[in-house]
Amino acid sequence: MSEKVMNKSRLILFSLLGILAMAAFAIWGCGTSGYDNPTTEAVTTKTATALIQASDLKQWVDAGLVNKAGGYDRVVIMDVSSAPNYSTAHIPGAQYVSLTDDLTQSRVEGPMLTGSMVPEGAKMDALIQKLGIDANTTIVFTSSEAEVGSPWNLTRGYATFRYWGFPKNRLKVLDGGNKAWKAAGFAMTTDIPTIARSTYVVTPNNVNRVRTDLRASLTDMIAAVTAGTATNDFIDGRASSPTVPGPTQDLIDLSTPPTKYVVFEGLVKGGRAYGYANLIDATTKQFKSIDAVKAGLNISATAKSVYTICRAGNIASTLFFAIDGYAYYNEVETGAFKAVWYDGSWGQWGLLASSNKVGSSTVNAGGKLAVGSVWDTTLLTDSISYNVDAVPARAIVTYNTRLSSPEPSLADGNQLEKADAAYRSPVTSSTGGAAAGGGGGGC
Repeated sequence: MSEKVMNKSRLILFSLLGILAMAAFAIWGCGTSGYDNPTTEAVTTKTATALIQASDLKQWVDAGLVNKAGGYDRVVIMDVSSAPNYSTAHIPGAQYVSLTDDLTQSRVEGPMLTGSMVPEGAKMDALIQKLGIDANTTIVFTSSEAEVGSPWNLTRGYATFRYWGFPKNRLKVLDGGNKAWKAAGFAMTTDIPTIARSTYVVTPNNVNRVRTDLRASLTDMIAAVTAGTATNDFIDGRASSPTVPGPTQDLIDLSTPPTKYVVFEGLVKGGRAYGYANLIDATTKQFKSIDAVKAGLNISATAKSVYTICRAGNIASTLFFAIDGYAYYNEVETGAFKAVWYDGSWGQWGLLASSNKVGSSTVNAGGKLAVGSVWDTTLLTDSISYNVDAVPARAIVTYNTRLSSPEPSLADGNQLEKADAAYRSPVTSSTGGAAAGGGGGGC
């Protein structure tokens, strides 16, 4: 009788151990899936850098990964184009995304409302849920054949999703966009995919992953330019040296042709101009080789942070991608230095003049900041010129209604990133290192 009891006890014990082992395995599998640590099942979208070729994407399309329901290694293709160009032809399964409507937003930062800024959390959640993005999705950015010559259609989404904590091993830019896909002989379509909405958010498990270290707020930019070029490098992608970029149309009061401009032009102090077109082959619209991109960018050996600049943050995103996602992919991963995207760029910087600034003929330059404002960047600008001095003079946008009153201090002027870092996150906010790119979880 006692032997039977012992045998029964052993059986119960072994059963319990088996259940515990299975539970441990399930927990381990859950903890190592998704954006944190993709499992071995999620290897088909692994690439050497974030720049992929048409042949890579074709394999994923043929494997049924695009828009597949659930599981690991699913792929979503974001076609960042104009609506008419998307409707004319796109890669099978690709979904339409608007650069201006989905990937930018006017927001308050520093002393004023600025246009073409990174979207807030609620707008990001709406976008990723509409596209069916979940914790196991690899996102591919592409653009129409007609628009791929503007590479920021490919890269603005990359910079935006990086800022919101999506790791770059899950973000891919299609080299040459739809033009390269078509040149490879792959079929296009006009079919609009039917997508099941997701419930994924940019703050999974109430953990905010926003990477404020990858985006320069206005406060950050003023501090970096003030600190100088000992460990900072500033690259403006609008033109090539010795040309000074400009004229710069206002980012909110838009018109065609342009009629309203910022107060002044120039380069941030210690900065240099390097045209984005130098990164791209003029015929194929694909990125040049890694060696060619590195040689062209010529990043200072002492640089720990490389700030990318343009007019509205779009071209700056192309420079950011060239460094963070492509040519210096491994160097950035090891922490040798980092690319920092200034998405406010000259449309913001060029308005930061106090109301007593005048042009060469003593005509008021059009600045609206308080006299002596801590936000006045004119003294942090090289090769400065005022648009009222142009021949003919350019009309300066009147931006009084965008200004905060009173102006915030530099310490209180990081409203945008503070709001993003607090978005739906009662637990914690992560801003640096590899951990900030995680938090997804596939369960």
